[in-house]
Amino acid sequence: MKKSLLAGFCASALCLLFQPQFAHAQSDSVSSREGIALQNQISSVQNQVQQMQATLQQVQANGSGGGGGSSAPADNGGGGPLTSQLLQRVSTLEDEVRSLTGQLQQLQNQVNTQNQQLNKQIGDITFQMQNGGAAPAAGAGGNGGGSAAPATPPPPSAPAPGPVAAATPEDLISQGNIALHDGKYQTSEGIAREVLAKHRTSPRAYDAQYLLAQSLQGQGRFQEAALAFDDAYNMNHKGKKAPNALLGLSMTLASIKQKAAACDTLSTLHAQFPKPPAYLVGPIAAQHKRLGC
Repeated sequence: MKKSLLAGFCASALCLLFQPQFAHAQSDSVSSREGIALQNQISSVQNQVQQMQATLQQVQANGSGGGGGSSAPADNGGGGPLTSQLLQRVSTLEDEVRSLTGQLQQLQNQVNTQNQQLNKQIGDITFQMQNGGAAPAAGAGGNGGGSAAPATPPPPSAPAPGPVAAATPEDLISQGNIALHDGKYQTSEGIAREVLAKHRTSPRAYDAQYLLAQSLQGQGRFQEAALAFDDAYNMNHKGKKAPNALLGLSMTLASIKQKAAACDTLSTLHAQFPKPPAYLVGPIAAQHKRLGC
């Protein structure tokens, strides 16, 4: 399809090269082999026509000037052999000009025919693209048009999808944790806020609050994250996320240059959870070392 379109553009460019009076060829670019060959032939014929016309004009000028001031040597026959030779040469040149002009017209007709064929191909392709079916079939046998090919029936329509069940808080929290793990903090933040807005009374709202705090921390919005960690801790001082929330609060307070408050938060964490979950022992010790408290 791309090749046909490109060839059509080339043929159209060639057609612009010729005017009814065989004007001089312009410098439009031609990229198809057929177009380049035709253009070369036409240029050659035009050059020959111009040369013949120039020669003819010169001969005619010589002939008309023969009876002027300096006459040609007279012939004893009185009829002038020189005049006869000039007339014969003029007649020969005129015949050659007519022959070359005929060749030029033939080449122009070939260009026009090629352009019409390519335009038809482009039209068929355009029709096919617009209607999603097969291009119209050409008539069989030239004059006797055959029956058109039947249009391709449209595919059976798919049944309308049924109503999509609303995502549960559990589904949303699972999606949010995956986004958080993948570093898509804005996505996990949006999911957490959706759960808090639509399922505030759900037990998973507690998890959503902690997810929100982690998402804000991941984005470097430490002041907002500190407030979110504090809210998560206050929602349930004994909850499973309470030690995590206290550690997150201490870290975000340290990030906003609140070292004293960060150390106080670590003290609260030690007092309330002297035996924190094993996976938090290392991070808590690292936070102590960083703060020096």
